[in-house]
Amino acid sequence: MSEKNKMYRGTLFLTVSTFISQLLGMLYIIPFYGIMGGEENLALYGYAYTPYTIMLSVASAGVPGAVSKFVAKYNALGAFKTSEKLYKSSLVVMVTSGFLVFGLLWFLAPLIADIQLIAQSDTEVAWNKEDITNIIRVISFAVIVVPFMATWRGIFQGFESFGPTSVSGVVEQIVRITILLGGSFVAIKVLGGSIQLGNQVAVFAAFIAAISAALVLFFFWRKRKPQINKQVESDNTGIRLSYKTMYKEIITYAVPFIVIGITFPMTMFIDQLTHNNALSIAGVAEEYRDAWFGMLNITTQKLVMIPVGLASAFAISILPFITKSFQQKRFDDLENQVSSMVVMQMFFVIPAAIGMMILAAPLYTAFYSFNEMGIKILTFYAPVCIIISLFSMTASIVQGIDKQNLTVFVVLSVLLTKGLLNIPMITKFYTVGAVMSTIIALFIGVILNFIIIKKYGKFHFRKIMSTLVDIFLYGIVMLLAVEIVYLIFMMNFDVTNRAVSVALLAVAVPVGVIVYFILAFKSGLADKILGERANAIRRRVKFL
Repeated sequence: MSEKNKMYRGTLFLTVSTFISQLLGMLYIIPFYGIMGGEENLALYGYAYTPYTIMLSVASAGVPGAVSKFVAKYNALGAFKTSEKLYKSSLVVMVTSGFLVFGLLWFLAPLIADIQLIAQSDTEVAWNKEDITNIIRVISFAVIVVPFMATWRGIFQGFESFGPTSVSGVVEQIVRITILLGGSFVAIKVLGGSIQLGNQVAVFAAFIAAISAALVLFFFWRKRKPQINKQVESDNTGIRLSYKTMYKEIITYAVPFIVIGITFPMTMFIDQLTHNNALSIAGVAEEYRDAWFGMLNITTQKLVMIPVGLASAFAISILPFITKSFQQKRFDDLENQVSSMVVMQMFFVIPAAIGMMILAAPLYTAFYSFNEMGIKILTFYAPVCIIISLFSMTASIVQGIDKQNLTVFVVLSVLLTKGLLNIPMITKFYTVGAVMSTIIALFIGVILNFIIIKKYGKFHFRKIMSTLVDIFLYGIVMLLAVEIVYLIFMMNFDVTNRAVSVALLAVAVPVGVIVYFILAFKSGLADKILGERANAIRRRVKFL
C-alpha cells in the first residue's frame, strides 16, 4: 500500500471513529440535560472536567504523541529494537505517572475549588468548596488509567496502525455514556439522590471507560505482536540508544505535545476563572452566570466539538507520515501530504461550521431547549471549530518537521492573548465575548504555525489557496440553500418548539449536504481532494 493510501486509510479510520464518538458525545447531552435539570446544574460537571483535562495532560506529559513520533522515526530508519525498548519502558512510566498525578489532583482538589470559587465573585454561588472538591476527587481516578491507555494508542499509531485507536475510542465512548446516563438516572430519579451525586457518578464513568478501552487495546496487541516481533528481529541497523538518551529525546518531543494538548483546555480554564466575575463587573444578575457558563463550556461546546474532533483525527493520522517524510528528506512528499490533509480537513470542517452558524437556533433548541443566549453563543462559537481544526493540524505538522520547540512560543502567545482579552471582551459582549477572545487568540496561533511551516517545511501555501476559496464559496451556496428551508419553516411553524426544530434539522441538513456535495463533485473539487475515491463515490451515488 502506498504512503498516500496508508495516510488516507488511517485518516478514514480515525475520522469515522471520531465522528461516531463525537456524535455519541453530542447526543448523550440531551438525556443528561433532562436528568440534571438545566444548564446551571451542569456547571458542576464543567468545574470538574476542566482541571481534570489539564492534569491529564500533565500525567501524560505529552508522551503518547511523543511515543508515536519516536516510534515512527526509528521505524523509518529500520531501528525496530530501539522502538521496542522505548515503548515497553514508556508504558511503565505512564502507569507510574498516572498514580502520581492522581495523588496530586486528589490533594490539590480543595485548592482548585477555592480558586474557582474566588473567580465566581463574592456573591452567593450554587456550589460550595466541598461540592467542587468532591467531584474533582471522583474524576481524578481516571488519571490513573488514561495516560497508560493513550500511550498504548500512540505506540500503535507510530506503527502506522490506526484501527486500535479507532475501535478503542468508540468502545470508550459507548461505555462512558452508558455508565454516565444510567448511573446518573439511577442516582437522581430512582434513588432520589442529589444533583451533586448525579454529577459524581457521571464523571466517574471516565475511569470505567478508560479501563474498557485499555482491554480493547490489549486484544489488538496480542493480535499484532507476532508481526511486530518479526520487525524487531529484522533490525540490523546497529542503532542502540541508552534510556537516558531515549528519554532525553522523548522529553524534547513531549513538552510541546503537553503545551498543545492543554491549549484549548487552558482557554476554557481562563473562561472558568474569569467568566462569572467579568459578568459581575458588567452588572449581569447572579442567577444567569452559572447558566451562561454552562452554555459556554458544556452545551454549546459539545456541539462545536464534533467537527473539531474530526480535525484531531486528521492531526493524529498525519504525524507519523510527516515525521517519516521529513526524516527521509522527501520534501516533495511532505508538501503533498500537508496539502492533501489541510484541504481535506477544510473540505469537511468549513461547511460544518457554516451550517452550524445558520442552524444555531434549531440545533440548540433540538438538543436542549429554546434559549436566546445559548443560541447566540453557539452562533459565534461555530467558527471556532475552523480555527481549532487548523490549529491542531498545523501544530501537528510543526511537530512532524522537528520544530516542536517553537510550539511553546506559539501556545504562550495564544494563552497570553486569551488572558488579556477575556475580561474586557466579556464585560463588553457578555458570554459571547469569551468566544470572541478564543477566536482571536487561536487565529494568532494558526498564523504563527503557518509561518513556521512555510519557513522550515519548505511549504508553499499559495498552492492550496484557490482550493480553499472554492470550498468556502460552495459553503456559502450551501448556506443559501439551507437558509431558504429555514425561512419556509419560520413562515409556517413555531421554530422555538423542539419537535419543529428536530423536523427543520431533518430537512435542512440533508439539503445542505446534497447541495454542497453536488457542487464539489460537479466542479471537480472533490477529485482534487479525494483523488480516485471521488470516482468510487460517483459509482455508488449516481447523481454526483
